[in-house]
Amino acid sequence: MKLPKQLAKDNIEAEVQAALEKEKFELYSDSGIYIPALKLNPELRKNIFYAKSLGELIIGYEAIEKGLASERKGLLNVDNQSDRISRLLIVSNDGSPRFYRELKFLQHKEGGRVLICRLDVDSLLMGEILGLKERSIKAILVTRKNSVVNVLKSLMIEEEKKF
Repeated sequence: MKLPKQLAKDNIEAEVQAALEKEKFELYSDSGIYIPALKLNPELRKNIFYAKSLGELIIGYEAIEKGLASERKGLLNVDNQSDRISRLLIVSNDGSPRFYRELKFLQHKEGGRVLICRLDVDSLLMGEILGLKERSIKAILVTRKNSVVNVLKSLMIEEEKKF
């Protein structure tokens, strides 16, 4: 996995890589795809909310799939395909097997530009993090490189003890 160039410029690429490799989950039984597990901490929570506030977040799987398809079409038109991570798809830990199977197909379509991670929270807490109380959110996509970098940097902070 090729992380955003900014992390190398900030001399923290190895630390972020280690944080992503620390704990992984199989997307679903027999998928053969292992995704990083993210632990919620105050900095991660803040950066996810900031991305939403800046309009750099897509909420909900169908909207995410549509947004990525539109981007993919544009990238094909300009012949600009990279395997460097530029989008971060964060999913809750309470999705159905069918939901996680759909993510596998999405991963194959998008290649290395989208990193799928599982946040160790349920969909109700994901909604709360976004300021959408009592709304269940299973997937969010961080769509801008600066926000992706900020979210990835926040993985190096110690896990949050209280919510």
